[in-house]
Amino acid sequence: MLPGALLAAAAAVAGASAGESAAPELSRVGHALVPAALASTAARPAPASVALLATAPGATATTLHIAALGGPKVGPPLAVLRHLSDATVRARVVPGTRVVVATADTHPARDRSFNASLFRMEPHAEPTALCDGVVHASRPLVTRSGRVFVSRGVAGPEPPSDGDLARLRVDALTIDEVDLATGATRTVHAHTGYLVFLAGEWKGELVLYRVAPGSADIVGVSPDSGATRVIAPSIPPFARDFSIDAAGALVFQERHEADPRAWVVDRLDLASGKITRLAVSAHSGLAPHSWPDGGLAYTPDRATGLLVRGASAPVRGPLGAGVDVIQAVSEDAAWVAALHTNPSAFPVPFAIHAPTGEVAAIPAPPGARIAIAGFVAGKEGSR
Repeated sequence: MLPGALLAAAAAVAGASAGESAAPELSRVGHALVPAALASTAARPAPASVALLATAPGATATTLHIAALGGPKVGPPLAVLRHLSDATVRARVVPGTRVVVATADTHPARDRSFNASLFRMEPHAEPTALCDGVVHASRPLVTRSGRVFVSRGVAGPEPPSDGDLARLRVDALTIDEVDLATGATRTVHAHTGYLVFLAGEWKGELVLYRVAPGSADIVGVSPDSGATRVIAPSIPPFARDFSIDAAGALVFQERHEADPRAWVVDRLDLASGKITRLAVSAHSGLAPHSWPDGGLAYTPDRATGLLVRGASAPVRGPLGAGVDVIQAVSEDAAWVAALHTNPSAFPVPFAIHAPTGEVAAIPAPPGARIAIAGFVAGKEGSR
């Protein structure tokens, strides 16, 4: 069974379950997305493409696609990843390439905590398994220079059955660097607790969120020396949805420290450790993310949809009601790719041009859960 703190704090997009309804194909008209059948003109192609992974409910395989923003349809599968039935798949692109690193459930077990594996994928090639023991539903971190890191662990002993429901299992957790060519791993940080989450990279440091019995903190770790710097020594153990803004601050969702009915968006200066509150809401699905030009993107409530504050171009509810979860930002910071999510519906991928606020559809296979790995180099369908 997954530790409770892991479930509460893991920053991940919840996958839709079997029986979900398919989302309509969308086209961009001006600043809005509309069903393709209602669009009077074709969407203007955008000079960017994303890698996405599609998993049908119950499937034992996930397909890799390269999709042009605003394109008329998604291209054919370029690679197929095999995994357990209905696996959770998360992925990132190696910057400047068409290589994708993806995690997926591969080892059947009642306890799924560490049942995932890391794979290397690229168009027109068989996926390569790199390492096992990866945290379930975790997303790899890829640095700007192309170094790959994952969260791994070994389950600790189950707590005694003494009726204390607050007592959780304590695991041996690591952050490991993975060699993309050989799959060799090297531990850069070890922690005993409930969770170690890769929150981002800043000035050569890995930013980690750690939860252990009686504590939760945020630290910076040198991936070369292993030196650890405490940035926030004590925060509530419910943080999620991390991103790092251009000014060097970690933006994330957290539970209010005094009001159990409230959720907040906080900004942590990674140099000074100063925390600034950006938003408070009764809505638990705020899904905050830093915006390329310094603003804040989040969903204040499901009825409103995505709102971007402090941006050069206004963005408000581009796809209407729902929770919009940002998955990737292009290297030139011009485009933001996101998933529009609603209960009992498949997620809808879309993109926003940050300088203008224009919205572009991202074509994707119908009837599937979608994971956006990131923006890729090269033309659609090429190697």
